[in-house]
Amino acid sequence: MKSRLLSCAAALCLIASPIAIAQPDMGPMFDDHSEAGSETEREPVEWDLTKLYPDVEAWDAARLGLLDQLEPIKAMGDGFEPSAENLADLYEKTSAIAKEGLRVSTYAFLGSDTDLRDSEKLARRGQAQAMFATYGEATAWISPMIQTVGETEIEAWIASEPRLAPYTFGLRETLRMTPHTLSPEGEQLMAASSVALSSAQQIYSQLKNSDIPWPTVTLSTGEDIRLDAAGYVKGRAAENREDRMKVFEAFFETYQQFESSLGAALSGHVQGQVFRASQRNYDSALEAALADDNIPREVYDTLLAEVNAALPTLHRYFKLRARSMGVEEVGFHDIYPDLVSTDQVFDLERSAQITAVASEPLGEDYVQALCSAMEGDWTHAYPSQGKRSGAYMSGSGYDLGPFVLLNHQDTYNSASTFVHEFGHAMHTILANDAQPFETARYSIFIAETAAITKEILAQERLLDAAQTDAERLFYLGYALEQMRGTYFRQTQFAEFEAAIHAEVEEGERLTGARMTEIYKDIFNRYYGVEEGVTVVPESYNLEWAYIPHFIFDFYVYQYSTSLAAGVYFADEIRAGDEEAIAAYLEMLEAGGSAHPYDLKLKAGLDMASPAPYQAVEARMNRIMDEIETILDRQENGGTSPMRTVLPLSNPCGGSRES
Repeated sequence: MKSRLLSCAAALCLIASPIAIAQPDMGPMFDDHSEAGSETEREPVEWDLTKLYPDVEAWDAARLGLLDQLEPIKAMGDGFEPSAENLADLYEKTSAIAKEGLRVSTYAFLGSDTDLRDSEKLARRGQAQAMFATYGEATAWISPMIQTVGETEIEAWIASEPRLAPYTFGLRETLRMTPHTLSPEGEQLMAASSVALSSAQQIYSQLKNSDIPWPTVTLSTGEDIRLDAAGYVKGRAAENREDRMKVFEAFFETYQQFESSLGAALSGHVQGQVFRASQRNYDSALEAALADDNIPREVYDTLLAEVNAALPTLHRYFKLRARSMGVEEVGFHDIYPDLVSTDQVFDLERSAQITAVASEPLGEDYVQALCSAMEGDWTHAYPSQGKRSGAYMSGSGYDLGPFVLLNHQDTYNSASTFVHEFGHAMHTILANDAQPFETARYSIFIAETAAITKEILAQERLLDAAQTDAERLFYLGYALEQMRGTYFRQTQFAEFEAAIHAEVEEGERLTGARMTEIYKDIFNRYYGVEEGVTVVPESYNLEWAYIPHFIFDFYVYQYSTSLAAGVYFADEIRAGDEEAIAAYLEMLEAGGSAHPYDLKLKAGLDMASPAPYQAVEARMNRIMDEIETILDRQENGGTSPMRTVLPLSNPCGGSRES
């Protein structure tokens, strides 16, 4: 890694090719493990969007300026004379527009996400999306032109024109996509349809985050919880079982009232994806989604096969949870409470400390850059009314810091989310430091690996510092829950996502009721309902309507593959293998300069083989073995063995500045 201390984090270029703006990446949007909660009385920690633009007027001037630049680009399509020099000129212009366009979109999206009720902010978000559509129309002729020129000539131009060097990977990607690229007129039509095709996504998001009238329930403690997504995440982990059942029942009964509407919105999104895939000559929407990053289909198929083969291990976990909780029959409403409770407070400062300590094996330069990123005003930390739920990192403003959205609750789950999102942030910093704008953009296939590897490093470091059996049980239990939630659960989602797309591709009518039926079949299989492993009440099968991942087409499988990769890389890093650590950092620094599957292969991991997935199953069983040993010892009146404890330090050298 280059030795360079960054006072503010660099950012992630999110362009699908050197000349095409994509939607701005907001990192892992709505991570299923991310925590959100109701407003609390505390001093706000908020990001400073004036780092992007000083005010709305400056933002709008930038947006309008970009639109003015697009007309000449569109006009160039008539009579463009292909040559190495002309192509370099064209790419430099479109790349500059893309870079500024991502900054424009970041300002709009981040501003809106802090209050989805604000109509002016939502309007700016819409204006940014319209700008993307205009950009797509203006540049639609470029890919067909490149493909007409052909591989032989393009390779000769790359060799003769140094200015094409930053665009080499993108040019070759454009050539790879030749069978799936339409005529200039067809590409313009597809670009123009993008806003209309995204309307289902907007309706789905607006319904869930703003329009559904969420009920309020009173817990046995007397606390009232408004059951929006944030309140549900908090309420489902309540210690009192009756409280949890009350939360689940009220939450999913509310969703049941909107089964048809949410089903229509998600169905519209699926139909849009199937339409795009068919128009681009793909056999399926899944094939189209994997093609963007050139991920072999074997990765998806192997993941589903290995996870289904490992369901007995998941069922073992549910039985262990029942034992730990002292219940004969575990229900889905018993999944989220900690196996062991803790009175520890994981505020922002401690979360930053854990993140930094877990990063120490990656080197001093890495830790220094991380500390700088955590100290700036790049984070929107606490929940508030109207704020988007979950957590994400947005690094689309290339020469600025990665902005991090959290809904921090001072719990360990919050701390783990903090670790996760700053794993994304450091990936952005490394990629930007090593790559030009044109190849800094990285795939989710790598992004989630960077974040989850950091989570596993943090878990293991906290286990090193645990002094009692109770502490070890707490962290071991959380590690188990991560494997259930990030590995098995996300694969469950991936299986459902593949099923609903296949339903449309087979000509069937996809309704909300049909989605519930499909989800129930998969849900019950994963949770061993027929075998009596768990109980899943009928209303819970509406859970598909709660999961926001499905609106981002074939996104979730990468959580599962990334956890498997995270287990591998965390083991290598903790072992102190300097060559393996260097290979890991090189993978992150590579950004989008190569295909993500190949980057992992170069780092020593084949994600199309069963090995990484079987390693997750083995780790899960090892952890359950230790938990059962501790429980046996406690039940028999034994004492904790003496351990070598490694207390946590503070590599950042002081308190985190809010």
